[in-house]
Amino acid sequence: MKVLLVIPPNIGRFIVATIPHAGIAYLAAFLERDDHEVDLMDMRLYSDNEKLFQKIRDFNPGLIGITTASIGYKMAYDIIDRVKGKFPNIPVAIGGSYASTVHSKILDDTKVDYVVYGEGEQTFVEIANGKELKDIKGLIYKDENNEITMNPLCPLVQNLDDMPFPRYEIFELNKMLEKRIPLVSSRGCPNRCVFCSIQLVMGHPFRTRSPENVVKEIKHWYKKGYDSFEFSDDNFSFNIPRAERICDLIVEKGLKVKLIFGNGLRADRVNETLLKKLKNAGTIWIAYGLESSDSQVLKNMKKDLNLDTLRHAVKMTKELGIETQVNFIIGCPGQTYDSFKKDLKCAEELNVDQLRFYNIIPYPGTEMYEWIKQNGRFLYPYEIYLNDFDYWGEEPVFETDEFTKEERVKAYRQGQEKIMQLFLRRHFGRFIGGIGLKMWKTPFVRKYGMGIATKSWILLKKLRIKQA
Repeated sequence: MKVLLVIPPNIGRFIVATIPHAGIAYLAAFLERDDHEVDLMDMRLYSDNEKLFQKIRDFNPGLIGITTASIGYKMAYDIIDRVKGKFPNIPVAIGGSYASTVHSKILDDTKVDYVVYGEGEQTFVEIANGKELKDIKGLIYKDENNEITMNPLCPLVQNLDDMPFPRYEIFELNKMLEKRIPLVSSRGCPNRCVFCSIQLVMGHPFRTRSPENVVKEIKHWYKKGYDSFEFSDDNFSFNIPRAERICDLIVEKGLKVKLIFGNGLRADRVNETLLKKLKNAGTIWIAYGLESSDSQVLKNMKKDLNLDTLRHAVKMTKELGIETQVNFIIGCPGQTYDSFKKDLKCAEELNVDQLRFYNIIPYPGTEMYEWIKQNGRFLYPYEIYLNDFDYWGEEPVFETDEFTKEERVKAYRQGQEKIMQLFLRRHFGRFIGGIGLKMWKTPFVRKYGMGIATKSWILLKKLRIKQA
């Protein structure tokens, strides 16, 4: 069967694809392994609906699959209904993290034929293979009586080495903003942070690919001229000996690569030996998620981490010359404006290369979402804040008596000022950086500066791609 996979446009103003989509690449690999012909419409590059319609006419698929995260899910909804309006006889299936969050609601809200929830590759393949719908685990659909049926969850893949490598070849890699290959070396996360939705898709059991299998994939792309790789795991170093072995194999095979851990490592799952091996293997960037410097807030979040552990991990990482980032979240359970000010002080003391202060996004289905219903007040319904809000914006989507909307906005602005102060000081020194910070604080630059900077960065990246 011919199967067309669709990635919706990015939410916001920028039509750009930074790196290929790992989930879609894995799905394509599973489909091709079962002899299906796969094509891709990456609407992060081509957001025009007419281009999608023309692709459907030219390719003439027997099945269309679309992915969506929770952020910006209405764009996927719009694509589904437009496609079904033009091509009513082609079945459409939706998967991704949002499908695993709201389940059958998508069937009520759109014209979609199938909802795939959980770890969905095998489910999708069985749809394409024509298996009886009632026998496909991980599938939600309407039966002949137009009644919604939710089949049991599909069992999680246990031996990840049995999976084919993701088919990044279906992407227009020359048009990606970064010449970087994402790597997913494990699935699932044994931790239970209240704000995280990954368990809804990948579950709690931590499953890994063997070091040999991971490095084989790296070598595959290294031979094609790629030397930059980003691990997208939710807990890459949970099994420290496995992480060390991956590093050892990279070195043994003479692969001169650059490794990035932008999705973050847990500070309590690194040690001096591992960090040295990561450095030797080519690691240039590690982000750590602290979220809050307050021990009670961390306990409320079920983060199972303490500040001293984070400080020690940051110190070791910096001493090895690996660029380091620490992430904070504003609006955690039990957080107040006073505890946030302690986060600001902590951020200054850490003296890392980059900081991030995020307004927490409560995803439906998470413990955080339920906590707000019991302990706070939503200022907007999730249909609004998941689709109409700027992910980087200062507007909070909820408040509590202990941390009001006005205090949240003030905290966010102070966090962004700390980020900008660190950035300017690092790149321009204290004197010039201080002048730059004063300029940044002016209303016009505060309002438009980030957008101008982002557009300029994207333009420069595109020019470099064309020249390469």
